[in-house]
Amino acid sequence: MNEWLFLDYIERDENPIRDWLDDRSRVPTKAKAKIQRILLQLAGTRIWTRPLASNLDGFLGIVEIRIRWMNTQYRLLGYRGPSEMEFTLLFPALEKGDQFVPLNAPAIALNRMSIVQSDRSRAREHRFS
Repeated sequence: MNEWLFLDYIERDENPIRDWLDDRSRVPTKAKAKIQRILLQLAGTRIWTRPLASNLDGFLGIVEIRIRWMNTQYRLLGYRGPSEMEFTLLFPALEKGDQFVPLNAPAIALNRMSIVQSDRSRAREHRFS
């Protein structure tokens, strides 16, 4: 049984998380499979720890889910909410040389967290496919 329900941030009826995961030029098939496997693992785990997830310093409430595949470090930024035991995926990024690509990924995630907190319709259940 899952502990957490994953949600995706929604923007103008578009799902940027799903679009990113489905874009083979950005996320190869095997990388997507690993990302989805890690998300399913976290869904069944009450307390998340490194190396899979950690709070993002300087961005209160933002958590980074960390996935490494073929020397690429994928990062899914999100937050615990809007309801108890829900986690909303807010923004996908990469990490290169200890920096996010794009650099403003944490700020975008923080802004999107605020949007979801004020409008619950801006988050939909994540599809594991």
